[in-house]
Amino acid sequence: MQIAAGLYCLGDKTGGYVRAYLVEDGDSLTLIDTLRDKGGRLVLDYLRRLGKQPGDLERIILTHAHQSHLGGLAALKAATGATVYSHDWEADIIAGNRKIEVPKTTTLVPQKPLKIYHLQTAFVLGLGVPPPCEVDRNLKDGDHVGPLTVMHAPGHTPGSLAFYWPARRALIAGDIVTTWPEVALGWPQITLDNKQNRDSVGKLADMVDAEIVCVGHGQPVIHEGAKVMRELVAGRATAPELAKA
Repeated sequence: MQIAAGLYCLGDKTGGYVRAYLVEDGDSLTLIDTLRDKGGRLVLDYLRRLGKQPGDLERIILTHAHQSHLGGLAALKAATGATVYSHDWEADIIAGNRKIEVPKTTTLVPQKPLKIYHLQTAFVLGLGVPPPCEVDRNLKDGDHVGPLTVMHAPGHTPGSLAFYWPARRALIAGDIVTTWPEVALGWPQITLDNKQNRDSVGKLADMVDAEIVCVGHGQPVIHEGAKVMRELVAGRATAPELAKA
């Protein structure tokens, strides 16, 4: 699904309606996150529908090191030869050298939103760990990857990253904001520091004039994205305009 010129949303109903994003800037192709599919089939099929070859994908950048976003990473790196980027805090988890951290308050007792209980269970039990993959380059706040500005957004995880494309007024926000099963400041039971996550959302909303907010789970916000983020931080209910599937 095309969100804006050169900005595409990929995903399906698995992994909590997980989403990945493809950025096409001239001849440059960058993938943000890799979905849950361990074979990378969904991404490779989408590239072919765009008339691209696997080798055309130059970069894979990761918002954070959670299962739903890393499933296809190893297969896609092998198929494309793309350079893999992440924050350094996430890199050894992605490489398989450290376990994914679970909030101390998260147990097998169901927590809201209840629709993600299967993901909560997977976190607690350490299920669905994707194949390991080495990260080639670490990113920090203020770096640039292709047309994207890197923005550190800790809270969901300490190394969570967001990426802003000024030319499209598009913020690819990872899991700091979700629109499924409801519009919210992420999912509390798999966010390591919910206060810090809220602070990061507020900071980004003030720093960028985002019309589009591409989330890690659910459909992207396609109108007044920064305003939607500010309303969430203020604790106000919001019903944003979302992309149609």
